[in-house]
Amino acid sequence: MNRIVISSGLAAATLLAADQFLRMQERVDELGRAPNVPPAHVARLEREVSELRAQLGEARRRLEDDERAQQLEERLAVIAGRVERSDCEIAEQDARLESWESLWRGYAPQRIDGSLSQLRELVRAKDSRIADLDERAQRVEAQTQARIASLDSRVAPLVERDVDRMWRELVAPVVQLAGDATVGSGVLLESVPDDDGEGWTTHLLTSWHVVRDIYGAPQRTQDPVPVTLFERNGSTRRERALMVAYDVQLDIAVLELQNDERLAFGARLAPRSRLESVRVFDAIYAVGCPLGNDPIPTPGEIASTTHVVDGVRYWMLSAPTYIGNSGGGIFDARTHELVGIFSKIYTHGAARSTIVPHMGLATPLPVVYDWMERAGCARLIRDDQARPEAASAKQ
Repeated sequence: MNRIVISSGLAAATLLAADQFLRMQERVDELGRAPNVPPAHVARLEREVSELRAQLGEARRRLEDDERAQQLEERLAVIAGRVERSDCEIAEQDARLESWESLWRGYAPQRIDGSLSQLRELVRAKDSRIADLDERAQRVEAQTQARIASLDSRVAPLVERDVDRMWRELVAPVVQLAGDATVGSGVLLESVPDDDGEGWTTHLLTSWHVVRDIYGAPQRTQDPVPVTLFERNGSTRRERALMVAYDVQLDIAVLELQNDERLAFGARLAPRSRLESVRVFDAIYAVGCPLGNDPIPTPGEIASTTHVVDGVRYWMLSAPTYIGNSGGGIFDARTHELVGIFSKIYTHGAARSTIVPHMGLATPLPVVYDWMERAGCARLIRDDQARPEAASAKQ
């Protein structure tokens, strides 16, 4: 306010000085026109004019300086306002930052620790899941390899069948049991060394009704049974066998050859683990001596695993069979292992019975195994899951 008053005063003084200067200039001019003015008076007036001119110039300079100062003051006022506003904004930002820092110190570390803990648990769970998946993948790979091997074993015989091997493992173990008016089949087991190591013992499996019909009477079970073995070249060999054990209801019997030589051929018994996986549509061969012929293999499939006759469970087969197949072998088409003993064949009609060759019944080897253990013949079971100790207790 003072600066404004001073500036106004300077302006007024400047105007007054300018007015005096003009008046003085007019007087000088008048004096210059007057003829009788003394020179000293004129000189004095000129000095006054010069002084007034100097004062006027000084007043102008001061006025100009004061205007510049006022402009600077105005600019400084604007800058000061801006600085003040900036100071306020900075103060607000400092307060906000301090509040954030306080929240960070009180909350963020715990939140971060909690998040890190959750992440660690997730990582552990993922690692456990990955380990479990890896283990499952290894199991699946092992199962896949086993299935591939199984499929290979199934496909290989179909692609290129080894006929000689098939004859040795499917046909050679099957023998013929014959009487005066009846004929049936049997299956040789692998020869085993005697306890003294000086000879060999060979047993065979057959159906009880085959031996019964050969005897002609149940009381003749001590008599030897004629057995015919067949060679690859078509020749035959005659042997005799004695009864070891039999079961009428199961229609199964075990005989022992009266020969201490080791035979070249004997059926390989399927282990229980393999027998448990037998399913409908599994390929099989039924091998027997129908109508007194040499052993004849006929291919087919398991048609049923739950067929029950008179309280006994049988497997039904689609392989063609006929009279004389009884007591013969049912072999796995892939592994050539013995899986059952042929027992019965379906007939149709009462007055004139007709044989149904594709509906034969076989006693499953698991049923035979259980009976052999009860009958004291467990030592004959060449099986990875046989239980000889249970049978020994009953001998």
